[in-house]
Amino acid sequence: MAGNLTLKDQVYNYISEKIYSGNLKANKKINEKNIMDDLQISRTPVREALIQLASEGYIENIPRRGFLVKHIDESKVAEIYSILGILDGFAANQSCKNLNDKDYRIMDMLIFGMSKAIEEEDYSDYYNLQLEFHDIYTNKCNNEELIRVIHQLKKFFIKQSYRKDIAEIKNIMNKSNEEHKVILDMFRQNKIKELEEYLKEVHWNVKYARLDSIK
Repeated sequence: MAGNLTLKDQVYNYISEKIYSGNLKANKKINEKNIMDDLQISRTPVREALIQLASEGYIENIPRRGFLVKHIDESKVAEIYSILGILDGFAANQSCKNLNDKDYRIMDMLIFGMSKAIEEEDYSDYYNLQLEFHDIYTNKCNNEELIRVIHQLKKFFIKQSYRKDIAEIKNIMNKSNEEHKVILDMFRQNKIKELEEYLKEVHWNVKYARLDSIK
């Protein structure tokens, strides 16, 4: 791990990715010794990272059991969706004036990529591409705190394999990707207020919450 991150931050990112990728399951104990061995570091930064993750609600510290990945049920995700809808809409509002034709072309390519991922049932790829799509405008809102909060909230979600109800999942994802097209059209037409409302009321609708619950 390179860069200017502290050891604690490196461990934080490492554990977050393990949760996000599904390698650390809900209600399973986090093995501190394994992390120490994997990263070749002492116990202190591992504990510091675990304490931070617990304070942010991603994991919980159970007496005599240690740190466990927190179960994020559908109702919790629905709460996060309702918050994200407001924040993402505001980020879109603030970023409209900063986007350019290159950004729109990239968003168009990502929409095409998501459509292909759905067709091929590569849902991990779909998930990553839709994160990239939203990051295009979120990262151009010129508000570092807003960006941080949005990214932090999205860490509650997890990559899913979606082995059940494939037909239903594909229908939902195709509908969501059609919404991405609407979002892009609104950006291009500079329909700022309509876009903000659409993200809040339609795209981040709580009906999608069960796709991101951690079981």
